[in-house]
Amino acid sequence: MVLPLLPTAPGDTSPYSTRTAFGLNPLFLDLSSLPEFQHAGGETSLSAEQHRMLAEARAAAAVRYDLVFALKGAALRTAYARFEAEGPAAGRAQAFAAWAAGQAHWLDTFALFTALSEAHGRRAWWEWPAPLRDRHPAALDEARRTLAREVRFHAWLQWLCAEQWAAVRAHARGLGVLLCGDEPFIIGQDSADCWANPTLLRRDARLGVPPDDFSATGQDWGLPYFDFPALSATGNAWLRARAAHAAATYDVRRIDHAVGYFRQYIRDAATPDGRFVPADEPAQRALGEANFRLFSEGAGIVAEDLGVIPPFVREVLGQLHLPGYCVMRWERDGGTYRDPRAYPAVSLATTGTHDTETLAGWWEAETPHTRAAVAAAYPEFQGMDGADATFTPRVHGALVAAALNSTSDLCILPWQDVFARRERVNLPGTTGPSNWSYRVEWDMDVLADQPEAAARAAWLRRLTQEAGR
Repeated sequence: MVLPLLPTAPGDTSPYSTRTAFGLNPLFLDLSSLPEFQHAGGETSLSAEQHRMLAEARAAAAVRYDLVFALKGAALRTAYARFEAEGPAAGRAQAFAAWAAGQAHWLDTFALFTALSEAHGRRAWWEWPAPLRDRHPAALDEARRTLAREVRFHAWLQWLCAEQWAAVRAHARGLGVLLCGDEPFIIGQDSADCWANPTLLRRDARLGVPPDDFSATGQDWGLPYFDFPALSATGNAWLRARAAHAAATYDVRRIDHAVGYFRQYIRDAATPDGRFVPADEPAQRALGEANFRLFSEGAGIVAEDLGVIPPFVREVLGQLHLPGYCVMRWERDGGTYRDPRAYPAVSLATTGTHDTETLAGWWEAETPHTRAAVAAAYPEFQGMDGADATFTPRVHGALVAAALNSTSDLCILPWQDVFARRERVNLPGTTGPSNWSYRVEWDMDVLADQPEAAARAAWLRRLTQEAGR
């Protein structure tokens, strides 16, 4: 399972700040597998200053986006120049043209949007000149002509992403590994999709969540919201296109903010404190059921049903046999934890998510009462003093084994929880260099040679086999 791999704006590090619901993020391209970059000299084509930046980025404990965006951008420009120099008759040029023709339904809009964004200093599309902002055909035709090279460059990047991702999927499939992608609920305001579909992805109110135990005022995400009636009038064409694209990209999809497909919480000038749309439960139930029937057509999905969720949401998901989440630390009735062996079969058990503190951090921060309650509920703690705050290897093993021994059909273990790390991926409600910059300390091509990784793999294999998974 991976976080969203969709394109983001240059310099934007959050994988949920997406510029389209289609395509992939060129930030993840492997330059060593890119023929045009290697033919242009590879790393030897970098300047002395770029080599210094590259060494600094590689030595950093966390991802240095400030260096990576600049370096990778320059390398991809070099590769593109080489690609264009080879001419339209080259085999790769013909392969690119064929692929682009098949993806024109989303690629043409995205590539043009991205080129226009760059041409206008990355100002939001609603700040562009009116003819471009409002997508007047003559203005768009002129932009395609004057920005032809840039439009083609951004389309070419998407082709490279598709090529490399196809190779990754084929390799994974050969090893019996399924890849699960994360599908964000909504697209960013400054996105190709909002620009092209302003009556479907609307900006006249802001998406968020209502007040809850964590926030007395709720959360205002500043994101657009879906006009589901308008989408329905089109036969849900945009939703269907997104679902089909994601289903073709991954084996399984995690549907983010599942409750939003039943009801959205929006704020505008008339209702600054927010309101639900639709407003009544029968309409919410009907909308959610229709949406999730659409999403699950011919594809495997998992519904992210965390947070404040009305009971009817999980009822509908259960009726459709769609798994939701069981985050172990939140699975309790009052102060009593649920034994993971009693979780619903149609569910996904996990020790944490990208928005939670790690298993080690959670255990050490909890009260002795909570730790004792966990130990009393989980058979894996038999004979152990659960009140001890020390995250010992024995405690670690008991918690991971409890997840794997759950009756949930699916179990996902975050990397940090497998390795007992404490660095978290994201701290919700904050911004800063520590969010989304977690970096695995080993390169993947040497991972199997690391003694700690090899030992952890053997440990995980044993626990998985003992759990019958």
